[in-house]
Amino acid sequence: MHSLASLSDATAAPLDFDAELAAGTDERYRDAALYDLEYGRRHHDVAWYRKLAHDVADGATDAESPLRVVELGCGSGRLLVPLARDGHWVCGIDRNESMLRACQKRLCSLNAHARTRVHILQSDFREIPLAGRFRLILCPFNAFMHLYSREDVERCLSEVRRLLAPDGVFALDVFHPDPVWLARSPMRRFGRARIRHPRTGERLIQTTSHVYDPQTQMAWIRFYYEADSQTEPPTRAFELGREVAGGATLGPHAARGTRVVRLAQRLFFPAELEALLHYNGFAITYRAGGFDGSPLCPVSSEQVICARIR
Repeated sequence: MHSLASLSDATAAPLDFDAELAAGTDERYRDAALYDLEYGRRHHDVAWYRKLAHDVADGATDAESPLRVVELGCGSGRLLVPLARDGHWVCGIDRNESMLRACQKRLCSLNAHARTRVHILQSDFREIPLAGRFRLILCPFNAFMHLYSREDVERCLSEVRRLLAPDGVFALDVFHPDPVWLARSPMRRFGRARIRHPRTGERLIQTTSHVYDPQTQMAWIRFYYEADSQTEPPTRAFELGREVAGGATLGPHAARGTRVVRLAQRLFFPAELEALLHYNGFAITYRAGGFDGSPLCPVSSEQVICARIR
């Protein structure tokens, strides 16, 4: 299997683990407009979490109203805003400043009363600056995969346990590891797609490559953005890529001027995730292989989980 050293070989430059981890935590989220474009058609998870919040609110044993929800990894508000629109009190937490600015702009779509129910905090999941108890804590769309070590997971789950009401629900979703995907060659690029940058208008070709390290269960992913030569030449508006090309490792077969965006994710296997939750004081009450409720199976792309304090 491949390791971070394989990525270093592929990029023809030595890699510093801490620097790669910092870049992999941040770079994918710096361009909130591009991020929202790429995931703007993803609605099935939002519908599922909204239904969960509705069910938790309906099942409350006291008169708490509205339902108090914490979202870990709220990003640009793709889920947070619909939850607030549904009448819930929502606190969104994210560490990325660019995504939180985009979230703040998205809040303008809410009426004034709904905006009073939304609070946004820039913070790390491992030390959440909140007090009190919440009936629903969410960690959607692979945000949990930015907990890279067992210690990171334990610190986060300790905070969730501190904040979750005794009868509350902790819900998350993460990728279900695919052995075929994990074993792909880091020297090849996949997922070719044509996109148009929503802010600059530049037409781009996006591809990806990755290295999987089985010892740490880390996936080191590269997103490549190159000008679409069939439409128009590069514009100065998208020259962030030139900065990357001049200073950071480009990855296999990346031309000068290519924008390279790094993403680091920790993979979790089903039994491992169940054990991590169990030994940190949680019991899984629901697990599925997708937001349609299908059972977890070898071809599932997601693990969707609800847990309670045990």
